[in-house]
Amino acid sequence: MIRLKSIFIKNYRSIGSEGITIEFPENQPVVIIGENNSGKTNILRAVDVLFGEWNPKYKEFEAWDFFNRSEENIIELKAEIEQFDGMLRESSSTLKRLELKVEKGKQNVLTIINEDGSNDERQANYVREQIASIFIMSERNLAYQLSYANKYTLLSRVTKRFHESLVENKERVEALKHYYESIIDVFNEVEEFKEFKKMISGSMNNFLSNMSYALGIDFSAYDPSNYYKNLRLVPVENNVVRELEELGTGQQQILAISLAYAYAKAFKSDSSLILIIDEPESHLHPMAQKYVAKVLYEMAKNGLQVIISTHSPYFVDLEYLEGINVVRRENGSTRVKQIRREGLARYCQEHGATKASPDKIVPFYAKSATPSILRGLFSKKVVLVEGPSEELALPIYLEKVGLDLVKEGIDVISVGGKGEIPKWWRFFTVFDIPCYVCFDNDSSKDNGRKKTTDILNTIGMAEKNFYNDFIEDNWVITASCCVFEKDFEDSLRKHFKEYTMLEENVRNQLGDSKPLVAREVALALCTSHFREDDEGWQKFRKLKDVLLKLRR
Repeated sequence: MIRLKSIFIKNYRSIGSEGITIEFPENQPVVIIGENNSGKTNILRAVDVLFGEWNPKYKEFEAWDFFNRSEENIIELKAEIEQFDGMLRESSSTLKRLELKVEKGKQNVLTIINEDGSNDERQANYVREQIASIFIMSERNLAYQLSYANKYTLLSRVTKRFHESLVENKERVEALKHYYESIIDVFNEVEEFKEFKKMISGSMNNFLSNMSYALGIDFSAYDPSNYYKNLRLVPVENNVVRELEELGTGQQQILAISLAYAYAKAFKSDSSLILIIDEPESHLHPMAQKYVAKVLYEMAKNGLQVIISTHSPYFVDLEYLEGINVVRRENGSTRVKQIRREGLARYCQEHGATKASPDKIVPFYAKSATPSILRGLFSKKVVLVEGPSEELALPIYLEKVGLDLVKEGIDVISVGGKGEIPKWWRFFTVFDIPCYVCFDNDSSKDNGRKKTTDILNTIGMAEKNFYNDFIEDNWVITASCCVFEKDFEDSLRKHFKEYTMLEENVRNQLGDSKPLVAREVALALCTSHFREDDEGWQKFRKLKDVLLKLRR
């Protein structure tokens, strides 16, 4: 089946003159991740410009479509296409890609480039017709896709394809015409209807004598230009037909996705469909997000090309690593980081995981990835900690000393133990996400300091005699790591005078849950029991400064 292999985008909206390339791995969805205003939706729109509703050759591009609103920039979109061999009309050439060039003041140029380097503008429209994109936006509801608003809605596309298949058989066409005429004869047996027709064709024309148009009766079920034009798709609940307006926005979005999939499956052998979805999590509660994500991944596995932008970790599955694209703004331009399994394995080897291999690296990460850990892909910076106590309490202390974690895009993430820190440091940094680590220095739980050594080797701090700084009665904060004394709680007990007392009070009231105790004590120290002279605040201020300076 014809498929989009990659797209190169240059000087389009937030994407600058260096351009970006998005690869479309086979049988995997392309997942675009990034903060607001990073350029995610611009990537989706670029795909839709080439393969969507309107022919880009005749599209009028606005000032904001050009990078930096500079109309001196030339927009370039290049889509590499696979499995199109032998399909070009009147040509023996092999198609390589479809290109669009937009230069202000000139006619847009849409052309194909063949493997031999030749180009052909005449065949470009034909190629576009073989690859259609459907763009489902969070603000566009199901009613649009189930309408005949234009020939590019899903319903228009579906009925057009049905019609094309039907008219291939002349006998079926004649039979339909005969059946329609028989149905009209039945309507004509109604006296009131006969009288109405007479009025339309006779006396009413007296009122219309000076006009070129008259009124006639048309049964829309019979339309030789599209025999399926009368087809309607309606929501049904418990065998009761409902109005589209009765459905919530989330339900409408799910049904629109289902319709696109049905269309793709029905005509799988004839052409290719690219399903583009902007923020599929919109209007969906978490369980519904998980369901929709599962459906989209199944669609991709079955051959449908899916590209989505998302803010939800439920739509990220590390089993499909090569479809993940982390998007960010750098120097005013959208940049993208996409990694292959070979690249991830090589990066891990370079940072201490010498046994990492391309065939095992994806399941190694996928089996332990949780939505909580995957939040890091949506962050500007990540702070990795051992457990939930630090994850709950650290943000409270840092906010108290003036670090706005939300504003700075910093996420504190528990990875489930000290031994997991190097693993996830490698993962986030390979996507160019700045990563800081916090861990305990309790030698009784770290045989021979193997875990500490692994962390330091991974982050590039394993210098000669460096470990002398990490004695168990010293809370160390460096540019790339924070090492607590014996453990997190022990450091806080030594540096906050009332910590032990508050710890006992919380245990008596709420029980022995370490994360709960850590959070409640942190809240108390930051409010009713705040003491400026506690040494711990100096430590957290230093940690705040380090995190603000953290870069890739």
